[in-house]
Amino acid sequence: MTDAPTPLLKRLKINTVAAPDIGLIESWYTEWLEYSVCERGSISADLAASWGAPAMADRPYILMQPKSGDDAYLRAVEIDAVPGYKPMNTLGWNAFEIIVDDVYAVNDRLVKSPFKIIGEPSGLGGDLDFIHAMQVEGPAGDVLYLTCDTVRAADTLLPPSGAFIGRPFIVILAGNGVMDTQRYYSETFAMKREDDMQTAIGVVADAQGLPKDHVFDMGFMGLADTGNFIEYDGYADSYGARPQTEGQLSPGCSTVSITVSSLDGLDLDFVGDAVTDPSLAYGGGRTRTARGPAGELIELIEES
Repeated sequence: MTDAPTPLLKRLKINTVAAPDIGLIESWYTEWLEYSVCERGSISADLAASWGAPAMADRPYILMQPKSGDDAYLRAVEIDAVPGYKPMNTLGWNAFEIIVDDVYAVNDRLVKSPFKIIGEPSGLGGDLDFIHAMQVEGPAGDVLYLTCDTVRAADTLLPPSGAFIGRPFIVILAGNGVMDTQRYYSETFAMKREDDMQTAIGVVADAQGLPKDHVFDMGFMGLADTGNFIEYDGYADSYGARPQTEGQLSPGCSTVSITVSSLDGLDLDFVGDAVTDPSLAYGGGRTRTARGPAGELIELIEES
């Protein structure tokens, strides 16, 4: 029996929220999620061009780190407001999932916060009932899943939180159905094909005006490093691209940056050239951005 190949995507490094007011992102995330700002700056013209978003040049950003000290970051970048944007009603990256120590304690904190709770804590049910999660919406239509393992078994799929609120460990991607997404990531990045599931996703159903028990196709794929995943949700064919200002990043949960061993030899739909950016998050490695099957931007960062 041949061992499965190691996925080319290693780990989640930066989850980027694009927001009209990054001051609000900073205020909410630092006060209520215990993240701290570890870097401030402006997006360089070269980095903006590498995203295929030249109008992002000179836009301010902040880089935030969880209290655990993990070098997996949340980045907020400034964009113009996009009228009509509604979270979880378009294709692409729709939510970021963060590991927490105790989701019920997190809920007790966040009910007093400006975050909008769009899904109260509950178990996932079935074989995954040891996983409990809640969902919130931030000031830019940024959706966060906050998740914990209530059993903490030695063989758990979830990473340790390392803090009351830890690092992002899953990114949620919406496509028209799931087949194109699964095919792309398995064939392009050697990610293991898993059996897809049919399940209710109440927070998405609510956002789309569907019955709470509406069933979606969805699935997971693991990155090379333990405790890093892509969840892919299947939306109806009537859902399309996210509205955005020309030349800027899309609003809300905008881009995902994932490490790779090397950019060389990757045959992808790159939107710009490779660049080396001095930001702390890149660690001196080259970075280049590709566009995936649902229009999502995948920023790849070389990491030795």
